[in-house]
Amino acid sequence: MASMKRFWADRDGNFGMMLGIMAVPLLIAGGLAVDYVNLSRQKTGIQDALDAAALAVTREGPKNLTEEQARELAMQFVRANYPDLKLQVRAKIVDEDTVEISGQSDYPISFGSVFGSPSVDVAAASRATYSAIRYEIVFVLDTTGSMAGGKLQAMQAAVTGMIDDIEKEQLPAGSMKYAVVPYAGFVNVGAQYGPTISSTGVVTKPAASWLDVNSAAKLRQSDLPQGLSRFALFHHLGQKWTGCVETRQASLKGKHDTEDTPPSAYDPLSLFTPMFAIDEPDNTGDWPYPNSYLSDSSSAVVPGNTDNADKIKRLKRYGRMSTYTNPTTLQTSLQEVATWRKVTVNSAPSQLYSNEADPKGPNYGCEIEPIQPLTEDAAKVKQMVGGLYANGSTNTLTGVTWGWRVLSPGEPFTEGLPKTEKNVVKTMVFLTDGANSFGVLPNNLKSGYTSLGYLVDGRLNGHTAGTNETLGTELDAKTLTACTNIKNDGIDIFTIRLEEPDVQTGEMLKSCASGPNNFFDAPSRTQLDGIFKAIRKEIMRVRLTS
Repeated sequence: MASMKRFWADRDGNFGMMLGIMAVPLLIAGGLAVDYVNLSRQKTGIQDALDAAALAVTREGPKNLTEEQARELAMQFVRANYPDLKLQVRAKIVDEDTVEISGQSDYPISFGSVFGSPSVDVAAASRATYSAIRYEIVFVLDTTGSMAGGKLQAMQAAVTGMIDDIEKEQLPAGSMKYAVVPYAGFVNVGAQYGPTISSTGVVTKPAASWLDVNSAAKLRQSDLPQGLSRFALFHHLGQKWTGCVETRQASLKGKHDTEDTPPSAYDPLSLFTPMFAIDEPDNTGDWPYPNSYLSDSSSAVVPGNTDNADKIKRLKRYGRMSTYTNPTTLQTSLQEVATWRKVTVNSAPSQLYSNEADPKGPNYGCEIEPIQPLTEDAAKVKQMVGGLYANGSTNTLTGVTWGWRVLSPGEPFTEGLPKTEKNVVKTMVFLTDGANSFGVLPNNLKSGYTSLGYLVDGRLNGHTAGTNETLGTELDAKTLTACTNIKNDGIDIFTIRLEEPDVQTGEMLKSCASGPNNFFDAPSRTQLDGIFKAIRKEIMRVRLTS
């Protein structure tokens, strides 16, 4: 007995012996862990294959197939696209629009023989209803100056890659439409919606009814009196309106800034105001102004939101003579400016900002591609995305609201299907690489020109002073209000934060998205392709009914 105790007390070889004893279960545990990971991958691969096969079969129309024909089509698709999977496939025609494809595969496991089974069955099933569903996707894309270079190129490649992947699914004609809303400080709706004015000042084609052609909206604005049509000023200056619009202001009849309220002449604030970048004062001393394009006179009144009489005085820079007729329509505005002296616009590049040299003039700030409304023409959309360029500062509010308007069936864009249509999936993919900014400057106007006018105009919740950070918070809040309204309208929102460490922007984008899985944080532009592939998969998965 004593010798046995000495044996157990002797520690010289215990470690090796215990290791030998434990090696077998450790090896089995490790093998099981590897098997678990591999089985999970196999399960995912089988599910993906069956999802794709179910959609491929429904392209042919389940009502036109026998179950054997459906099974053979599914098998052909799996063999061609997932050659590494050895699947036994079954098919069931559920109804004339729906098919169920199921399958199983024997998967060998590392230590299956220890437990009496060298393999396990891995099975999955997919049910798809395909023919009736139609898709509308709008890409709301940040094209601000910070996107220049690699970020812009990565975004363009990711968007066009997503469209290419969808095109490979060979959807039925009319079931997929795309739109693109590039945004920076403004959104460009397209110059074609403005009026056509002859050289003699005659309107030969009216503007779109949703534009505030007659400057009827009672906006707080600098330099321009109410009633003087901005289109008449463009004509007088020998310039063409390039298509940008300001952000609408709320009225007693609607929250037009954050809602998709229909534009109506009965509520001028519901109309869209064409941008007109005013002639700012010459730069003198410590007073920076980026857009002085007319000769100032000693009697000119410095811009700023004051009364109408001062605004009329400031029109002297634009060539106003001694009288002013207080026009109220485009035609009377054209008659008014016809009496003014001609002035010359200095369209030299602006020198204030180091990262841009855009030409000065009434379109300053509208260096952005026009919106591409919903279309089935994928090639046209990809070409448009490939031609995007980076410029300007960030205003997410104008991006998301115009993305909504593109998807909705009402004006300004009417290509979207109405809510009464069944089986319509509307999706917004919203990307930004920066925090909201108002472009604050130490001058009388307090900022550069934005889609909310100048800071001195007080059109952002009444603020006439502040920092880019505090005003950015206000813009974030309005953006979130708009996002909530968009989601309540039945639109799914995916948001992407690209190489932007700002915590507040990240939280805004998380809250804007339709759910936690709809928000993507991309610290590197190299992640964009994978993100857009994941979004495509999620959008298209809604076709799968189980």
